[in-house]
Amino acid sequence: MKIGVRLFLSSAIFGFAIAIAYWFTTYEVTGTLLLGIMGFALSFVAGYIVVAEREARLAGDRKDGTNAEAAGERVGTYALRSKWPFGIAVAVAILLLGAVFNAPLGIAAFLAVLACLGLLIRESRP
Repeated sequence: MKIGVRLFLSSAIFGFAIAIAYWFTTYEVTGTLLLGIMGFALSFVAGYIVVAEREARLAGDRKDGTNAEAAGERVGTYALRSKWPFGIAVAVAILLLGAVFNAPLGIAAFLAVLACLGLLIRESRP
């Protein structure tokens, strides 16, 4: 778990840094927003790992662990027949359209993305 959190947080920091650099070099809103969404998504995954899998003791976290010990390890609980990934995809598409054409639509879609993510997390918890 610790390795995954570090991986996703460092990638999120990189995404936010690139978004800031992109903004100051191009002053272009859509690309900056997409890079910011990338950073937000990676930080969301890191947060999900911390919140949903806090009791996980993965073999990859142990310094003396081997690959053979990690084989077949149960990593987490996933909702296989969930409607929320589709809802997230639709809300993100509307968010991107809102970022280009209509700011209030983008804000509403951002709130819809957060709601769908929350419902997906709630559904995925055992």
